[in-house]
Amino acid sequence: MSEESRQRAIRRVILLTFALNLGVAAAKIAYGAIANALSIRADGFHSLTDSANNVVGLVGLWLAARPADRGHPYGHHKFEVVAAGIVGVSLLLMAFDVARGAIQRLFEAESPLPVIDAGAFVVLVVTLGVNTFVATYQRRRGEQLDSVFLVSDAMHTRSDVLVTLGVLVTVGLVQLGYANVDLIAALVIAGFIAAAGLSVLKKNLGYLADAALLAPEHVAAIVLGVGGVAGTHKIRTRGSPGKVYVDLHIQIAPHLDVVRAHKVTHSVIDAIKAGIPGVYDVLVHTEPARPDQPYPPLPDE
Repeated sequence: MSEESRQRAIRRVILLTFALNLGVAAAKIAYGAIANALSIRADGFHSLTDSANNVVGLVGLWLAARPADRGHPYGHHKFEVVAAGIVGVSLLLMAFDVARGAIQRLFEAESPLPVIDAGAFVVLVVTLGVNTFVATYQRRRGEQLDSVFLVSDAMHTRSDVLVTLGVLVTVGLVQLGYANVDLIAALVIAGFIAAAGLSVLKKNLGYLADAALLAPEHVAAIVLGVGGVAGTHKIRTRGSPGKVYVDLHIQIAPHLDVVRAHKVTHSVIDAIKAGIPGVYDVLVHTEPARPDQPYPPLPDE
């Protein structure tokens, strides 16, 4: 799939999930406000951040699609990672807001109790089904398209599923007369949101900080299978899924001339790209091996 086709496919996923997330958020917020159910209303605002994040994703994707230029010779693909990181930040901000609202209500002298009927179960079960579909769909397509934003946003939506299950339990307890459980549930929801935010931030900050993406042993095993390569070291990787950059040193048979050494070097590059999905570029520093170092036979030997 070309990069242009990949970008179009990611945009289609984001637009579909945006529409679904907006519907879910509207249903929860409206019912939570009518019934004065803090946990459902909080869950609705949590879902609303999904829609906002979809917009951020579209902007980040547009920036990431810009071609490489003189000032950015490696391209602009990290803007998608930045957009994914914003998902994590938005989760942390929402966790703070939900927790603050619950604590304020806890210490109010006269706090109105939630009025919840069977309609709450209908709203929550329907939105739970939508969220489950969105999280599964986004995760699957994100992995297929090597999109860090879709995978991160799927983690966000998956937290919605867990939170909504918790709210369903809360609604049941409120129906049994334990109205204050609504406050406790809101604090638990804030904890789930914060945990999801930290997880998303940790992963995407790793991409921005050039964290290693591949095990050096995996790369070495492929390289050492190439004819004429006696050894390899200084294997480093960075980037993000679908845009992995690899650089390494190789030692090749010392008797090879420049032309044949060049062929071995390109054989290493081709082997890495063929053996590891998502590798975008490979930089190889070629050195002569020691005379006594063994190596796989060359094709013409």
